[in-house]
Amino acid sequence: MSLAERLARPEILALPPVDIAGAPLAGTIRLDANENPFGSLVAGQPAINRYPDPQPTELRRRLADLHGVAPGSLWVTRGSDDAIDLLVRAFCRAVEDSVALVEPTFAAYAQFARIQGAGVVAARLTDDLAFDADAVLATVAPARPKLLFLCTPNNPTGTPVDPADVRRIAAALPDTIVVADEAYGEFSDAPSLAAEAGLIANLVVLRTLSKAYGLAGARIGCAVADPSIIELLARVSPPYPLPGPSIAAALGALSPERMPIHAERVARILADRGRLAERLGEAAQVKRLRAGGNFLFLEVDDPDDLSRRLAAAAIRVRFRPKAAPGGVRITIGTEAENAALLAVFGLGEEARPARRAEIVRDTNETRIALAIDLDRAEPRRISSGIPFYDHMLDQVAAHGGFSLVLACQGDLATDSHHSVEDIAIVLGQGLKTALGDKAGIGRFGFALPMDETRAEVLIDLSGRPFAKFEGGFATASVGDLPTEMVPHIFRSLADSLGAAIHVRVDGDNDHHKVEGCFKAFGRALRGAIALDGSGERSLPSTKGVL
Repeated sequence: MSLAERLARPEILALPPVDIAGAPLAGTIRLDANENPFGSLVAGQPAINRYPDPQPTELRRRLADLHGVAPGSLWVTRGSDDAIDLLVRAFCRAVEDSVALVEPTFAAYAQFARIQGAGVVAARLTDDLAFDADAVLATVAPARPKLLFLCTPNNPTGTPVDPADVRRIAAALPDTIVVADEAYGEFSDAPSLAAEAGLIANLVVLRTLSKAYGLAGARIGCAVADPSIIELLARVSPPYPLPGPSIAAALGALSPERMPIHAERVARILADRGRLAERLGEAAQVKRLRAGGNFLFLEVDDPDDLSRRLAAAAIRVRFRPKAAPGGVRITIGTEAENAALLAVFGLGEEARPARRAEIVRDTNETRIALAIDLDRAEPRRISSGIPFYDHMLDQVAAHGGFSLVLACQGDLATDSHHSVEDIAIVLGQGLKTALGDKAGIGRFGFALPMDETRAEVLIDLSGRPFAKFEGGFATASVGDLPTEMVPHIFRSLADSLGAAIHVRVDGDNDHHKVEGCFKAFGRALRGAIALDGSGERSLPSTKGVL
């Protein structure tokens, strides 16, 4: 008998398999699910008249790859909250069984246990909000709980739990299922325990797409565990738990070209968390501060006064007095939101509008995601599927002095045309969006010769698109970039950026000529997007508008 069978509620083991129609199969006539045969009247959602796959194979496989586990060791849930509920329902009998947790922590653990009628055994973090594995074992072991929830990093305190402590606790409690809730794992330095969940029989790891992947509204998460535990979760899971639009959103968000953008977002949130923690540490009313996940946990000396001032500023945070006297959990927001928060603490700073943009563009031929920051030189990560084009785009960003993260999945097996053109369109859109109202920029840009090649690029960020390309190429391609596409790239950039771009190139070597065009474009952009340094936000136009 497996551990899961030994610990499970007997009535759950006695349940027959759920009788549902199952996943729709292409090429079959589906008359087995009492669905409406006609498509929905919701634009963009033609298939939601049919029940979705209870465990969508493609999404399950993608999540398994993301967390480095086998699909059979993973169950897709409605966020990680749903996984908590399923675990409690599968293993805890009313009155007889209990769950354990380490307070202060995520309230849902105790809430789902009490709904089920199970008891709650609570250990505590130390006075300085650290995790003490020995103290946890001393409190929990005598109670012999069915489940022990360990949130790492912990919500709301941000306290990390060393993976070695999780392993030690799981070994010390062989008759307890230890649940490592890694909802904020992407924001932690600690390695995930997901790959060990199938190896340690009584370990379950929870993950979610709500935090790092921006899908809180889609409600997609998962539990990773020994297949015998996954089989029990399947028995207590609702017949069709995952809405079709949520499945599609998750697959879209986890597609290869999106992943670099997610990584950049996480890095930005961590950097902003560090900066916000440093500034709030200067506030007289903040007694103690801890950073973890995508949030900060503060202890303030007058929470009632802070609550009034935050309400007046229309800022909502979570007050957690049971976690610590004057406890406040604050999520990291956008640059403008963070500046508004600092102002409430009397730490106002003049916030220049962020010149950043994220663009996602999907067509029948290409799927492109881009992140650009005009006021930061790094990172630069470009993956178009066309290596020489990657190099040229990197030259534009490097010489332009801005950060560029771009990934494209295109129909390169057919031709490179669509990828080359669509990337230029998205780059232009990203630059235009990041520039915003263009106040304070140089507006005009130009560049000088390179080697034996003379490449000149003139730019006017006027808002009026116009492209002119003077020059030709003797070879059909340089690397894997067709030279016939080079003028087309600058025309697409001009159209989507809303700029006049004049390019003139001559020389003896086509490689140098193509590279010269892109380098000169980057140098021209550097001057055109540069802020004048005066702090004034006047428009560089005698008309007063661009």
